[in-house]
Amino acid sequence: MTQNIKGFSKLSKEEKIDWIVNTYFQNLTEAKEIVLQYWNSNENIQKLHDEFIENTITNFYLPYGVAPNFLINGKDYTIPMAIEESSVVAAASKAAKFWGERGGFKATIIGTEKIGQVHFLFNGSKEKLQQFFNIIKPKFFSDTESFTKNMQKRGGGILNIELRDKTSELDNYYQLHATFNTKDSMGANFINTCLEQFAKTLENEAHHYDNFTEEEKNLQVIMSILSNYVPNCVVRAEVSCPVENMSENCRNRTLQSRYTQQRNHEWYRCCCFGNRKRF
Repeated sequence: MTQNIKGFSKLSKEEKIDWIVNTYFQNLTEAKEIVLQYWNSNENIQKLHDEFIENTITNFYLPYGVAPNFLINGKDYTIPMAIEESSVVAAASKAAKFWGERGGFKATIIGTEKIGQVHFLFNGSKEKLQQFFNIIKPKFFSDTESFTKNMQKRGGGILNIELRDKTSELDNYYQLHATFNTKDSMGANFINTCLEQFAKTLENEAHHYDNFTEEEKNLQVIMSILSNYVPNCVVRAEVSCPVENMSENCRNRTLQSRYTQQRNHEWYRCCCFGNRKRF
């Protein structure tokens, strides 16, 4: 049975590799060679890889392919795809070629609002908590200015912050519910950084709020984290063509003729939502 190791994170990269090899492999030389052969020969690039996560010992490679012929909103793209599953890139390329000859893909950004919450417990008066929140709400924005100024220059930032009463679901449970616009970025780090500051501001201001009792001042922050439930962050993508153009080489003309007679000028659409006929 392998003994637990203490202080592993403090070892050098080479020492971590030696420990892994000596602990788990019989052919030490071969195991170490396999680990080392995936290092990047450029030291600066390898250093970037090493600093992405903790306890890095080597790199993990995936095949990097491309799918050409994507016509999206009137512009041609070649899409990079890093994937280990066969046929996916080929299927994407074939679909891109098929629809590229029929007008291409049409994409629309409908909404970009993202969500995050500070979850906390407060044992006290709901009315006083709401009054407290109304007073300190501007401070949530001012205390995060150093994080948000660059995002604001790009047209994004914190949209709003609400106090939500969740005590019907759990005793003393409340949320700071915040909405964000992170423009073209995913924004996970930006959102979580803002939420962590919201939590600090909430706790600090509560401790100094004279209208709270001592118990009310000691509200407890449970978690500050973005939400994956983002119903207002929506993109619509669709393709369309006359039904008589659905076949690549018109092999099934009889079926096409029947559909054409029945639907004549009707267009079939394939889209992510809406009152459209779907495949």
